[in-house]
Amino acid sequence: MKKVYVLLCLTVALAVVNASVFVYYPVSLALSPAQPPIYFAEGNNAGKDDLWGANVISVTVGDASTSLSITVHPTYRRNYYRNLALVVNQDSKAYYVTIRVEDALNDDKITSATLYVIDSSGTTVLTVDLKSTGDYGPATTAIGAGAQWRIDIEVVIDAAGGSYDAAPTLSDTSAALKLIYSPTSETPP
Repeated sequence: MKKVYVLLCLTVALAVVNASVFVYYPVSLALSPAQPPIYFAEGNNAGKDDLWGANVISVTVGDASTSLSITVHPTYRRNYYRNLALVVNQDSKAYYVTIRVEDALNDDKITSATLYVIDSSGTTVLTVDLKSTGDYGPATTAIGAGAQWRIDIEVVIDAAGGSYDAAPTLSDTSAALKLIYSPTSETPP
């Protein structure tokens, strides 16, 4: 009986020592919206004829020019789409850019799929593997004040088992990416 009493007292004592305590300090947060320094625009080949019939290279710039949707119609072998869209910096300072592939193309018939970000001098500043998830940039990848970069896409589709009278059969035809920018070169969360 004495042992039970001692155990009961210890349990109560530990419950008091380990009591949950929450202290609340006030914090003020203010939002002061700014216009986006970086935005998307259509490239020179947006809306132009693509391969086969009435297919058109579709480039849709979303609300506030802060989203982008691209649809192309590649066939077998190497297909290179130049100047589909632009990334424009309208600010007077540079921003570090990262492209994050969140959902990659995983079809085995797609030998490679690459998004190239190219500056106005023709230098490739980012090479993004669309068949692999992950971040590309921003170590030294900064878009300068007032600069614009173009987006090119290259897709290679294996012709093995294909036919001249049929489009390639693909099971995965879309990838999801994010363009992330920051005034610092830190790794984005």
